[in-house]
Formats: sequence, structure tokens, C-alpha cells
Amino acid sequence: MNRTRQSGFTLIELLVGLTLLGLIVVAVTGGLRLGIVGAGRVTERAAALDELRGAHSFLRARIEAARPVRWQDDAGSPIAFEGQAASLAFVSDLPAYPDIGGLYKLKFERRDGSLVLVRQLTEGREAGFDLRNGAMDIVARQVSDVRFSYFGVQRGEREARWHDDWRADVALPSLIRIRISARGRAWPDILVVPRLGEQPR
Repeated sequence: MNRTRQSGFTLIELLVGLTLLGLIVVAVTGGLRLGIVGAGRVTERAAALDELRGAHSFLRARIEAARPVRWQDDAGSPIAFEGQAASLAFVSDLPAYPDIGGLYKLKFERRDGSLVLVRQLTEGREAGFDLRNGAMDIVARQVSDVRFSYFGVQRGEREARWHDDWRADVALPSLIRIRISARGRAWPDILVVPRLGEQPR
């Protein structure tokens, strides 16, 4: 009597195959998850780098365009510039930004966890930077700290040095340094030279 050999898997072979298949699925899923998390981190870092570059470029362009205009008041016509450790205010031309070009009062400061620019179109030279009715643009988000410092010679000094505030009423500082901490990291310092070739007017 010839017995025909039956082809197929034994129960043990089937269990071993299913176990191996399960291990492969777990490994592939884990790798996929790591890939997704890694891609998310890369995207987040790229976005933060783009924001950093944009903020650097925006701050540099605006501050370089600072105008050494003089206020028309009874205090001896001081320069329209207020440099403090936590904020920076000055007058500048904004050609068609974002809608009406002209002479603007600008102020950079930290508000509600963001670095913002407050701007107000100005006609003439009325003194002060009271910009409560000014429009606001966000320059950078998740900003934990902003520090401005000013290099130059103030009244009564002989040599230029760094100052936490700029009280000189006859000229703009020679150099402005901006230090920003955002998203838990300190950004590289931003060093800007205002327009020094123009005379106060």
C-alpha cells in the first residue's frame, strides 16, 4: 500500500512563521515611528532656522534705516531715538510697508512671548514714542528674552563702550547689539550699524 505524502505546514512551523512575521511587523512599525519623529524634528528645526533668518534680516534692514531726525520740542531738539535694554524705538522710512509708505515711528519690544514691531505713521516730528494706536507685526514667536545694547560715546565720556541704554541726544549709537532667546535657545547676536553717514535734520 502506497501512502501519498501530504504537503503542508505543521502547527509548530505555522507558529514559528507567525512569530517571525510579528517581529518583522514590530521592527518595521518602530522604524517608521522613529522616521516620523525624526522628520518632525527636522521640520521643526528648519522652521526655527527660517524664523531666525527672517528675524535677523528684518531687524537688520529696519535698524539700518534708522533716521537721525530731531524732535520739534522745547527740550533742545534731541535725536528721535530711545534705546533701552528691553526695547528700541526710532524713526525710519518704510517705503510702502505694508501699505502706506512714509516716515514711521518704530518700536521693537517683547510682548506676550513674542518679539514685535509696533509702527505708526508720523507727520512731522512730534516728540515721544507713545504708540498705543500703532499697528503691530510679530517678528519672532516663543521669545523668552530680548536684550538691546548700544556702543558709542555718551555725553561726558571719552571712550566708546557698550551701554544698556542710549541717552545721547546728539547722535545715534555707532553699533546696536540684539540678543534674543527663543524656543529655549540663545540666538547668535545681531550686530547692526545704523545710518551714520546722514546728519541729524
